Amino acid sequence: MAGDWIKVEHTTPDKPEVVKLADMLGIDQDAVVGKLLRLWIWADQQSVSGNAITVTNSFLDRLVFCPGFAVGLVKVGWLNGRNGLLSIPNFDRHNGQTAKNRANTNRRVANHRKGRNDETVTDVTPEPLQKPLPEKRREDNTTTPTTTGREVCQFPQDVSEIDRFMAAQVLHPLGDELTRCAERFFNEQSAVGWRNKHGIPLADWRPLARQYAATWARNNAAEAGLKPANAAGTTPKSTPKPSRRDELWTD
Repeated sequence: MAGDWIKVEHTTPDKPEVVKLADMLGIDQDAVVGKLLRLWIWADQQSVSGNAITVTNSFLDRLVFCPGFAVGLVKVGWLNGRNGLLSIPNFDRHNGQTAKNRANTNRRVANHRKGRNDETVTDVTPEPLQKPLPEKRREDNTTTPTTTGREVCQFPQDVSEIDRFMAAQVLHPLGDELTRCAERFFNEQSAVGWRNKHGIPLADWRPLARQYAATWARNNAAEAGLKPANAAGTTPKSTPKPSRRDELWTD
């Protein structure tokens, strides 16, 4: 007895020999496959290599419960020999103890290779020497390194930030002039990459914005013939006294 299992190819039900047997015997292909399995299992149990089977055609017909089955096998080339001394061609290629040992060996080798590949994939990845640090949120990082080694205060993202900063200064433009001043400052600095006149990145944009707002306010006041305005909500430090000439013209 060669074992308790046999090999069957996936393509067996649709092989041309199975189709011919089904036509000759007047049964469907699935029935032919079932009878073939019954025959091959019996041969696996009763012989070593499927050769020199000392049985008759009629016995094989009774074995599979199908008259003419043995003759049909001879016609399609799946049974050789003469009545009383038959053999199954290539039986030891798929079944028999030698073929099964070979199949088991191939399976063990394949599983071993698969296991080694899995281990290799797992082992070649070393443990990190240091766990990665958590990524900081953008708003938490308010500085940017420069080529000079200094850290640059994060530049304003839009004009509104500059507008709010300028409005909080002691000397700044008023009304629409404040908005125009903030827009002009933002556009000019964005165009040069927030660098000073020497091409060095600004360490902090706020002092320059404070000076820009004060200059804008003085220039506007000079054009209007007025003194620069203080911050909104503040009062002048002194009130000019009327001149002596004015007093002479009063009654």
